[in-house]
Amino acid sequence: MRMDRRRALAALSGLAAAGLTGCSAERPLRVAVVWSGWELARFRRVLEDEPVTVYSAGNDIAALLRKPVAPAATPDVAIVPQPGLIGDPEICARLQPLASQDPPFWRDLVRCADDGRVRGVWFKVAHKSLVWYRPEAVASPPAAWEAWLELCRSRAASGRPPLSVPAADGWALTDWFENVLLGLAPDLYGRLHLLDPADWGDERVAQAFIRLAELWAVPGLVPGGGRRALVTQFHDAILDVFRYGRADMVAGPDFAWPVIDRYRSPGREARWFRFPWPAGGERPPVLAGGDAVVALASSGERGRRFVARLTGGEMRGPLAAWAGAGGSCPSAGACATTTTPCRCGRWRASSVSSRSPWGPAPARPAARSRSTCPTGSAAPWPAGTARGSGAS
Repeated sequence: MRMDRRRALAALSGLAAAGLTGCSAERPLRVAVVWSGWELARFRRVLEDEPVTVYSAGNDIAALLRKPVAPAATPDVAIVPQPGLIGDPEICARLQPLASQDPPFWRDLVRCADDGRVRGVWFKVAHKSLVWYRPEAVASPPAAWEAWLELCRSRAASGRPPLSVPAADGWALTDWFENVLLGLAPDLYGRLHLLDPADWGDERVAQAFIRLAELWAVPGLVPGGGRRALVTQFHDAILDVFRYGRADMVAGPDFAWPVIDRYRSPGREARWFRFPWPAGGERPPVLAGGDAVVALASSGERGRRFVARLTGGEMRGPLAAWAGAGGSCPSAGACATTTTPCRCGRWRASSVSSRSPWGPAPARPAARSRSTCPTGSAAPWPAGTARGSGAS
């Protein structure tokens, strides 16, 4: 995507709103993120004592990293939501190598293909195999896909839309597909990134799509029908369930919780269950996503030092408070030493799928944390469960 003049002006206005004057002897580091609104404000509080200016590049962060149209809009550091961006030759050429204490598996995801050097450090992770629901609408959460399908059919037949699907957000739909395929064939899922036509032509890929079609084709499944679902975004789907009560359930990551908690109707309870898998099958790995921090070469030593502080554990206090507000778990070790929310759960060696799209999983130390999850649920990563690394 090419960043046009309008997008550049938007980025510049974000810098101006953040108070960047350019008059000091050493200007603040510019940190670009994808968040906006209250999410951006909350992250700014994490860094309020740091000499940085945090601004939102929105969905144009790739274009901003690739070819910014104005020097003042060029970030020194960026938090990117997709490891694939780091592999982009144009972006990679503008990033500086970084020291990383992440396990080898995670480092391999943020290497540049040209020289094999690490260009990013992992900052946070998200659990993406959850279904959020209202307990007064769903008395007994299903574990098996077949039971979930039957529940949805029954609720829809009674005139009650069981699901809200944010089909306007492509990542939400890919999460659906990935979770279904992980339940059917985690070994196959782990090979799809190789783009072998034989794998993509495998019958189990077609079966995953058929299962989705069977569910999404249920008459009355979503409020307003399929046409409305196509223009429903993630936040709107959450409001359908927990604000307006138009639907009973929404499949969404752990970072749905702060949105639920902020906008739900007074007194409305929120719970969750694991994304269902086929009856009689093994419990599948959990789909996970994450954001990595990168430093542009132009930021020099200041950029490298800031990334080390942000990801190396020096900022445990602010990061733990940020995680405590819900929506993510910092990967910098804050979870291992502080009381943290359900997003952190308990990490174990088995907590990452060994059949993830990017190879063997690393061991991760167990975090001794106290859950502050929604009432009536346990931590999304209870002891002995699995956490997979998804392609999102």
